[in-house]
Amino acid sequence: MTTHPEFLDAKRTIEDRALNRRVFDRFADALADRAAERAAEPDRAAEKAADPDRAGEQAGAPAEPVRIVEVGAGTGSMIARLADWGALPPRVDYRAVDLDAAVIDLAGRRLPERLSAAGYRVDHVADGEAERLVARQPGDGIDRRIEITLEVGDGFAIDDAADAVIAAAVLDLVDLQPAVEELKGLLADGGLLYAPFTFNGHTSFLPREPVDDLIERLYHRHMDEVREQPGDSRAGQKLLQTLPAADYTVLEAGGADWTVRPVDGAYPADESTALEHLLSTIDGALADYPVEVIDPDTRTAWIEQRREQLARGELTLVAHHLDVLARL
Repeated sequence: MTTHPEFLDAKRTIEDRALNRRVFDRFADALADRAAERAAEPDRAAEKAADPDRAGEQAGAPAEPVRIVEVGAGTGSMIARLADWGALPPRVDYRAVDLDAAVIDLAGRRLPERLSAAGYRVDHVADGEAERLVARQPGDGIDRRIEITLEVGDGFAIDDAADAVIAAAVLDLVDLQPAVEELKGLLADGGLLYAPFTFNGHTSFLPREPVDDLIERLYHRHMDEVREQPGDSRAGQKLLQTLPAADYTVLEAGGADWTVRPVDGAYPADESTALEHLLSTIDGALADYPVEVIDPDTRTAWIEQRREQLARGELTLVAHHLDVLARL
């Protein structure tokens, strides 16, 4: 059975393919607009010249960085993706928060390699209990700099004044309406909420089996009614209603479906690990039902068959998500 950090690591390439580029590009453009606003603020040198108390300060100091907070940051895949795909402004302060210490530890080990592959030089900086990375990328007359803080904690319980909050594959795992309200405490006025990979009610496998409809229905019902953890199997579409009611403006939304399939009998990268983790999750959910809802032998036979198909390179997954971008 895979661990949670292994699953988060394995699904990175799946999400690279699935990400809705229209929503992603709108987010990147909005970050660039925010950076431009900072650069267009009143000339600092002129301010200092007019203020004797600030005469000793350095003229021409760079604009303040764009500040991003990611809740449920996982192993840092989104940070690396934003950097690698050129979606970040030149100066960024990135606060990555996750409840799982093992996941944050893995992020600290994975990120330097991934950022280096994107052309950044990465340095570790001592900062008390939190781990800090400073990534620099000179080029084309622009020196790019990302200051990253990796924190163990509840991202919904912190305070900040961020230009953007990222909640990737998170808002289907929480009580949606309170969570959206709590995220206001992390955002500056006019701040952005980017919520990619919000699950939206469809999980299916190929080849189809006679019991699939029952399995899939019970798996989604487990998210909504059975498990102790909050969440919603149709969080994506409900988010589109919840955000305007909470004073956000939805800027863009679109589908971001996972499609995981073998190519010539093998899965790309480590995507078979992600499929195995999902099968284990479904098995655990079905085990919570009484025998009158689903017979244990039926459940066991289905899981064993799907694992055999996975081992032979025959199993395909399709899962539906929405990517949503909003402004407060």
